[in-house]
Amino acid sequence: MTAVSNVTQLPSFDQVTEDAHSENEGHGFWWSAVGQSFAILLKTNQYSEDDQRFYVRWFQQWITASLGPRPINGKPHYGATFVYDGSPVEFSVNWKEKKPEQTVRFTIEPCSSKAGTAADPLNQLAAKDLLQSMARVVPGIDLIRFNLFLSETHVPDEEADEVLAKLPAGIPRARVLVAFDLERGGIVAKAYFNPVLKAIASGKSISTVVFDAIRKCNGPAGSYNASIGLLDEFLESCGPSEVPHIFTVSNDCVSDTPNSRAKVYTIAPITTLKSAKNVFSLGGRLSGAAIEGGLKAVGGFWGYVFGFDSPHTDFEEKEVLPAGTRCVFVFEMRPGKESGKVPNIEVKMHMPALWLGKTDTQVCDKLSSWFKSHGHDQLSGRYQQDMNLVFPKHDFSTPERLTHTWVSLTYTEKTGLYMTMYYTPKLFGQSSPIA
Repeated sequence: MTAVSNVTQLPSFDQVTEDAHSENEGHGFWWSAVGQSFAILLKTNQYSEDDQRFYVRWFQQWITASLGPRPINGKPHYGATFVYDGSPVEFSVNWKEKKPEQTVRFTIEPCSSKAGTAADPLNQLAAKDLLQSMARVVPGIDLIRFNLFLSETHVPDEEADEVLAKLPAGIPRARVLVAFDLERGGIVAKAYFNPVLKAIASGKSISTVVFDAIRKCNGPAGSYNASIGLLDEFLESCGPSEVPHIFTVSNDCVSDTPNSRAKVYTIAPITTLKSAKNVFSLGGRLSGAAIEGGLKAVGGFWGYVFGFDSPHTDFEEKEVLPAGTRCVFVFEMRPGKESGKVPNIEVKMHMPALWLGKTDTQVCDKLSSWFKSHGHDQLSGRYQQDMNLVFPKHDFSTPERLTHTWVSLTYTEKTGLYMTMYYTPKLFGQSSPIA
């Protein structure tokens, strides 16, 4: 299938819109705000007609219904904080070097009319309500770990005001996020939990809250102890000005298996390739083919982004970013081998899209050339067009306030290079929470 020639022909979206009847005013607002962009993402990324019909109807039924009341005078009822502009949805497209097609994904901060009120001051209920209802009809969603992590990071309602007053600047207040990977053949649900609020309420360190929760996932499938120990050892070894800070813990909402992931999100100060590689490898503590491939990928992308055609003697130590620049490293843990004595960690590096350009057009150009250099000529040729189609109201020449939010990069032996591009629909105008 070639690039979409007339993407305005969206029979699945048009049919769902025609069939949609909801007494919930918020439901209709959110469908109008983000439904078409979602439908176009599926089409531009070449999902089959059957998959488009299924996912568009599912998105309208479940996702836009879970985003809460409509904004009043441009002000959201509760206000999402995980995307810089306050949008409650962040779309993403996942690219794998060894696969011809891309995967559409998205993250939401579910909300209800109770969020921000005495009944649910921290918006801790909506995500569970959504997933519990969805799990009854969507195969493969398992909430055992979701319920565990939700409980381990829970903050009593009566402590909400005091906790929010102590929340450090730059940390989103979002308590629970839900994400979905739309694979060809099935939905994969994921959840993300803010442990910082729990740490403030309990007086424990953030790492203690997170690691204690993950340890409770130890079981017949294996143990996370070795992976936790290695990450903790690295964090303890870092100086105050260089230590990565944990801000999110995540799980896949699937049944417990040896491949079940517990993910720890950290934000780290990065100004050189050397500092990026140091965090990626946990100070050299991680090794193996995937880590070596990941370090090579990070080095190659770093050189591509910052204009190094070939390594110089000072290539890794050259300061290319201003002091205080930060990016995100995700440590994905699976139950360790040999009863948990061997760490099993994969690492992803999430870079602010502003590293690639000050406008979306510049970011598109950078990514298109990257895809072309790695054998994906078709994606390269249509990437800019796809983005314009998905977000037709966005001015891609506007500096700073980008549609692209993050670009993540890693490497696995199965996929080769593995990159995800993240996008905001830019529904509101708030300042960035962490970038």
